Amino acid sequence: MKDSIKTEVTTGIILDTRKSRKDGAYTVKLRVTYKRASRFYATKYSMTSEEFKKVMGKKPRGENKNTRQDLGDIEKLAGNVIAKLRVFSFEDFRHGLLGKASDWDVFGALESYANMLRSEGRIGSAVTYECALASFKKFWPRDKIHFEEVTPAFLKKYEVWMIKEGNSETTVGIYIRSLRRIINLAIKHGDLDLEQYPFGNDADRYSIPEPRNIKKALTIDDIAKIFRYIPEANSPEHEYRDLWIFSYLCNGINIKDICLLRYRDISKDSIQFRRAKTQKSNRRSKPISAVKTDQLGEIIDRWGTKPVKADNYVFSFLKSTMEPGDEKTRINQVVKQTNKYIDRVAKAVGIKADVTTYTARHSFATILKRSGVNIAFISEAMGHANLKTTESYLGSFESDEKKRIVKNLTNFNNT
Repeated sequence: MKDSIKTEVTTGIILDTRKSRKDGAYTVKLRVTYKRASRFYATKYSMTSEEFKKVMGKKPRGENKNTRQDLGDIEKLAGNVIAKLRVFSFEDFRHGLLGKASDWDVFGALESYANMLRSEGRIGSAVTYECALASFKKFWPRDKIHFEEVTPAFLKKYEVWMIKEGNSETTVGIYIRSLRRIINLAIKHGDLDLEQYPFGNDADRYSIPEPRNIKKALTIDDIAKIFRYIPEANSPEHEYRDLWIFSYLCNGINIKDICLLRYRDISKDSIQFRRAKTQKSNRRSKPISAVKTDQLGEIIDRWGTKPVKADNYVFSFLKSTMEPGDEKTRINQVVKQTNKYIDRVAKAVGIKADVTTYTARHSFATILKRSGVNIAFISEAMGHANLKTTESYLGSFESDEKKRIVKNLTNFNNT
């Protein structure tokens, strides 16, 4: 088993030129590749391209020679860690490389996990962990946070500090969930005792703030106003209004999944897709199937890329040659533009509520629910893992309906 691992895993020292530091230098990293997937582990060195060439050249001298030896030792250590693994996994390799709690801390774990996510192309998730890392470093201006220092008291102080800094409870929850993931991994690898786990609903543990439901759904009358609005033909307002309608009609599909649609996903009667948001975490998830209505077909005909080929993206926002980071940037731009123009349309037709890309998804679910559609159908149509997610999704809208109904108890105007 070990021999086969040695042949399948390769290592190398590289200069990560994807992002430069403020001084123009780049981070030197250890690259580990297994079954065509690579992970990058930062070293303490940063260099310009010219400096890196000198260090990695045939006959480095002086300080360059010492640096080359140090980097060689890092790669040698990586090889020794790999050789000791019975079955290779990047998680076990990382732990073996970086050591126990005395050498390994929360900051390092967050950075390493973010790097792993980036290497997998999960840029959005990587950014979340990077933002969490920056936040914790600002809160805790020391070199390290040892795992055992993450206590309920620590977490409560962090929450209070975050709120004072002007952050929402939702942001607090996102960052602390990232930290919880790191703590769970630390326990798994023996860096922290289970008895020291700080999270839970008990009085002596810390409970992560739950995001508050924000009412984003429109009424069917408001939806009709958006559909009937006549934008200038072939204008950006026309395109992004159509994109919002596409999302609403196509089971509340989000903008990223719209951008990723290819013509092979579309048949005469249906549009099938998998949610990129959950595809990595739930590989058993079933594809979502939306009915291809005449209106969806018209939007595809109007804005779809030409020629129509199975492997081509339906809409021209992305290119197959894009790197994951560029892809995410482009999708964010499409979201921003859609929000900009749908807000203009909403204001033009007299809708007072804020309307965004999220509104299309929420409205799809809520209007079906208010029409008497079974919640199981809505859950399946939206790609939720279970009914509880859908029920939580609809909870705030149901409370609105209850308030409206209860008002009838004192509606004496008709008596």
